[in-house]
Amino acid sequence: MSWWKNATVYQIYPASFKDSNGDGIGDIPGIHAQLDYIESLGVDAIWLCPMYDSPQHDMGYDISNYEAVYPPYGTVKDVEALIEACHERGMRILLDLVINHTSHEHAWFKESRSSKNNHKRDWYIWRPAKYDADGTRQPPNNWRSCFGGSVWEWDEETQEYYLHLFAPQQPDLNWENPATRAAIYESAMEFWLRKGIDGFRVDTVNM
Repeated sequence: MSWWKNATVYQIYPASFKDSNGDGIGDIPGIHAQLDYIESLGVDAIWLCPMYDSPQHDMGYDISNYEAVYPPYGTVKDVEALIEACHERGMRILLDLVINHTSHEHAWFKESRSSKNNHKRDWYIWRPAKYDADGTRQPPNNWRSCFGGSVWEWDEETQEYYLHLFAPQQPDLNWENPATRAAIYESAMEFWLRKGIDGFRVDTVNM
């Protein structure tokens, strides 16, 4: 049987767990400092909520760089040290895998929205406007965002709408594009697997 089916997993929001440097924000070194306590609870694995670099419009679920850590939380080296310390105590470590969307500040989206001819345009989901009988611009359909309002956000620069099932700052990735998939696998998954993490908790898996 797979270990995770019967494991006791301890979820940690970095921002609110333990502040190691007195700046009022929890951080990775703070988690590291409490591993003996977590181990004493009989925990098999810790699940680390998003610690990636992010403008923090949605508690870090709007990721601007999968391969970097949100600076107030620490550094990639801090995460590497945390991984090693977990393994020394016989615990596993899981990261949140947030790959339905990125931040609108991710380099991929900045390229995608820069031009309709950009090679990353199709990495996200873009659609032209519709127009009613009065010539008023309308979104492609009436779908509603999980956070309220339309799932479509107008981009003035390229004169099209992009899809966001969550916040406008969280444009949806186009999983139908093989190049997008390959980039996600490399940047969001393989980068961290090579550093020794034991798996992922898949966010918005039902999307």
